[in-house]
Amino acid sequence: MIRVRALSKRYMMYHRPLDRLWDWLGVGSARGRPFWALRDIDFEVTRGTSMGIVGVNGAGKSTLLKILTGTTLPTAGDFSIQGRVASLLELGTGFHPEFTGRQNIQFAARMAGLEDHQLAERFDQIVEFSELGDFIDQPVRTYSSGMALRLGFAVASSVDPDVLLIDEALAVGDLHFQQKCLRRIREFHERGITVLFVSHDPGMVKKFCTEAILLDEGRLVERGRPDRVLDFYTARLAEKHRGGGGRARTIRQTAEAGEAPSAAVPVSPAPTGSNEPPLLEPRGDRTGNFRAVITSVYLLDEEDRLLGAIASSGQWVRLCVRAVALEPIQEATIGIALKDRLGQEIYGTNTCLLEQTIEALEPGRRIEVRFDLPLNLIEGAYSVTAALHSGSAHTVDCYDWVEHALAIHLLPDPAERFTGICRLGARASVEVAPAAEAEQLYARRQRERLDPPPVQTGSAR
Repeated sequence: MIRVRALSKRYMMYHRPLDRLWDWLGVGSARGRPFWALRDIDFEVTRGTSMGIVGVNGAGKSTLLKILTGTTLPTAGDFSIQGRVASLLELGTGFHPEFTGRQNIQFAARMAGLEDHQLAERFDQIVEFSELGDFIDQPVRTYSSGMALRLGFAVASSVDPDVLLIDEALAVGDLHFQQKCLRRIREFHERGITVLFVSHDPGMVKKFCTEAILLDEGRLVERGRPDRVLDFYTARLAEKHRGGGGRARTIRQTAEAGEAPSAAVPVSPAPTGSNEPPLLEPRGDRTGNFRAVITSVYLLDEEDRLLGAIASSGQWVRLCVRAVALEPIQEATIGIALKDRLGQEIYGTNTCLLEQTIEALEPGRRIEVRFDLPLNLIEGAYSVTAALHSGSAHTVDCYDWVEHALAIHLLPDPAERFTGICRLGARASVEVAPAAEAEQLYARRQRERLDPPPVQTGSAR
């Protein structure tokens, strides 16, 4: 259990080092300017929760973790953590560069509260997980950043913590080691260990966290399911950085309409009668300056018949986006993003990337873009995000950005069975032939290495 109450952290900013000295001596009036890295943070984390902490650089994420680990003190408020805490903050934190990896393991384990016999039992596992090999007896100053990361995570994850705090460190490791770390984090969650995880990777947060919080300018502005929080995070970025002369704003949906898909995306009813597409009823947040507004997002089959929200895996469809200009628009780009039930983006494109030019729009003009694509995905629930902006990306001038504009439910295709996410249409051929001598030798050596023969015992006669 982690409980944080009214936690705040203030730093003093100075124009000159001498001003800091005068303030420290108490000479004259204060010369520093206060900067609040955290302001009145309140939340609780129950046992077994994997919580992601997201926000732009400078939002206060690392400061929060440093306070929770005790490496810095809060200015106001308090917090409590039940159980043993292990942390992986900045690379190499707590390691002495002149000591070897072996020595640093011993020191770090004792600092974490392990007894000598516990460390002896786990030492070989720590070294094996770190994959340092002979480098374990070399000074840490000779390690690369990836080697230091492997050593730090191997120690932090091997002390049986009740709470594990990770600050963006996994972004440094190679793909193989990242997957090992994420498997270990998943094991922690299954064992009921609490994990606080700072990351700028939305896919990682959505996949491995059960909750998320969003920090903005030192304040906690959103908490909930990872996909919901990250959708709002996108909207906040739009509000700040997507231009529009300061007119960009975010529209939150009601609690009922704004619920993002979790176990399954709700399926919209199939249209009846007219082939005219329905007006948009987004289930997620939308943001922009709304000089133009997206009015419909819908599916057509290859014969331009309205599909509603049900399609088959592998089916070709036309994903259509309609919008209406309310002010003169000199340049427009319409894009889509397809997301799975966890909110992870699977595919995205727009008219600019596809080299489709959209002419200038006058007020009252409607535009419709049709994206022809095969739904080469496994059966299940998906959602579509639609965007209307200028340029190749939404960071310049966003007119309308709609999360969960359309829910799609894919039915399985009995003609092709597969696992994973993407339907790649693989074909297989089989060939049987005598193996070359080099291949046979390699196979025998691998078997001997992986499965050594039992040691023969007994007396000679």
